Amino acid sequence: MSSNNNNGKVAVLTGSSRGIGKAIANQFVKNGYSVVLNARDEGDLKKAADDIAKEAGNSQMVSYIAGDISEENICISLIQEAVKRFGRVDVLINNAGISGVSKKINEIASDDWDYVIDVNLKGAFL
Repeated sequence: MSSNNNNGKVAVLTGSSRGIGKAIANQFVKNGYSVVLNARDEGDLKKAADDIAKEAGNSQMVSYIAGDISEENICISLIQEAVKRFGRVDVLINNAGISGVSKKINEIASDDWDYVIDVNLKGAFL
């Protein structure tokens, strides 16, 4: 990616408060993109946004929406924030995912299974 060609482009990234998601968001900003970050924990998410903005030297390129992407209203809010703040969406990175409870398959409750599917599959669909 070349920052000269990416000015004005916008990336929305789920699961972006740490690890791979945060690193991807950081690279997008370094390459001229504005980003909208997302994670469930607002404290971690705010810290990630602050870290990325500080490294880029431009807090205007970074926004975030905290919340669980298995909830449709959160997914809608992410896109609305990108369009309201930056005018568009060019890239969507569905990075959020969970492994769920660590139990034998015959010990996993259907609610636990449903939540894994809601985050990992339904969240990407939404």
